Amino acid sequence: MYSNSKIKSYWFAAMFGCGLMLLTLRTASAQQPLRPELILEVEAAQEVNAQPNFVMAQPPAPIAIPFRSTTGENAYAAAKQRANGAFAPGVTKPFPLAPSALGPPVIKTNNFNGHSETDGLFPPDTHGAIGVDHFVEVTNSHFDIFSKASPHALLKSVTLATFFNYTVETLFDPRVVFDQTWQRWIVTADAFPESTTVQRLFIGISKTSDPTGPFFIYNIDVDFFDNNDFYDFPQLGIDQDAVLFTANIFPAAGGFSGADFFSIAKARLYNGLNFSVPIFTGLAATLAPPIVLDQNASTFLIAAPPSGTTLTKFTATNTSHPSSTRLVPSTVTVPSYGVPPDAHQSGTAQVLDTSDSRFVNASTQNGTDLWQTHTINFFGFPSPFFYRINTSNNTLKQSGFYHASGTSDDFNASITANTAGNCFVTWTSTDARVGVNAQVRLSGKLSADAQITSGTAGFTSTRFLTGNFDPGFGIQRWGDYSAVTLDPSNEATAWLVNEKINSSSIWGSRIITIGF
Repeated sequence: MYSNSKIKSYWFAAMFGCGLMLLTLRTASAQQPLRPELILEVEAAQEVNAQPNFVMAQPPAPIAIPFRSTTGENAYAAAKQRANGAFAPGVTKPFPLAPSALGPPVIKTNNFNGHSETDGLFPPDTHGAIGVDHFVEVTNSHFDIFSKASPHALLKSVTLATFFNYTVETLFDPRVVFDQTWQRWIVTADAFPESTTVQRLFIGISKTSDPTGPFFIYNIDVDFFDNNDFYDFPQLGIDQDAVLFTANIFPAAGGFSGADFFSIAKARLYNGLNFSVPIFTGLAATLAPPIVLDQNASTFLIAAPPSGTTLTKFTATNTSHPSSTRLVPSTVTVPSYGVPPDAHQSGTAQVLDTSDSRFVNASTQNGTDLWQTHTINFFGFPSPFFYRINTSNNTLKQSGFYHASGTSDDFNASITANTAGNCFVTWTSTDARVGVNAQVRLSGKLSADAQITSGTAGFTSTRFLTGNFDPGFGIQRWGDYSAVTLDPSNEATAWLVNEKINSSSIWGSRIITIGF
């Protein structure tokens, strides 16, 4: 297969500066730079042009990709039980939402079916990005390219195994980002462990703006300490000079050991070169990197604990310079929140998984704005809540709930924003009281509007889901995430991808163009 390898080297002062030897990762206080634990060295990429000439050996269908809570399975189950216990059939939440003086985005040129379950895996982990001429969608466990023109055309559809040229273990948790500045596609996915010392993370970098062409493929062993740690829920971001990677780390013995973060200079990745970068470990759970739209010298990562009144923010600098990369923690005070209850379905007692309160997708960073959203508990309903954080003083510039109605369950949300401060959101909504099955919902707001409104249903499923059952939590798996990205040709337009239901046991996805 590949010869790309991991070479672990513990921190030493001669490489990165003696001053940092005085700090420790676990005890560093706010405003002090954290210390990396090791150096990751990776060989040059191999070039692959994925063609549909083979597929991975399929797992027994269906197979659920496990959800790993950073609080532990028992604590997570108890938190969900408490949240579900707050549900009262006659209760409604405040509605309508604050009126939008300037109007939310609406559906534009495209609204079509994306990939559907073909690989026997759930949840789909729907993710995608819009480029110059293409929309790329990645799911468990597939890679699909659609033309941007309307009507759309499916240009390539291969398994992730084919795309990454890897068939040893099942690939999952895929992500894709289009770098508008450098016109490159970045695709990632990780694999289930090959052994107690090896787990693979794959990074694909397109050689041009055309995703149907060849990619540089990196194959990285992310069991950094050879101790059977599980690398889970990887996220992907970019700033001006580097590509950003985070993931949750779960020890084999149980528990949670924190999130990892590393960054790689675009100058090396985009040319398929080898690299050597520091790895920061033990960070706040489910750390979301940003998509940075400007030339800010600082890059802001953000994490939301399952409940509380603060978010954890990390300020990263020199992300493309391994010898001087710095990471400084701080906190952002927010309104009190908690784990969301599960979502109800019409016609069945089976409920849909709404996950915990984590940020499920990349933030958007521009100037002093950092945009994020997550699903939390609102009057006994799951509901997305958005933040527009002022990164210069760690305060909230704007924030608020958004949902379809006073009786809807709303979850699985993603957000993006443009340089004008206008934002776009997508999420899933059900309303069992009035017979509404899972919807792909969309909204947003112009910068001057204070709140996101209830928006529009881009697609409504015709049935409920009962065949994606997770016996560990007694729910139907959903998500684990969605995506909405800015059109590089027109930042007043965005493209989203989110999950829908094809049949009682088959998930599908929907791709929609929205704009002001």
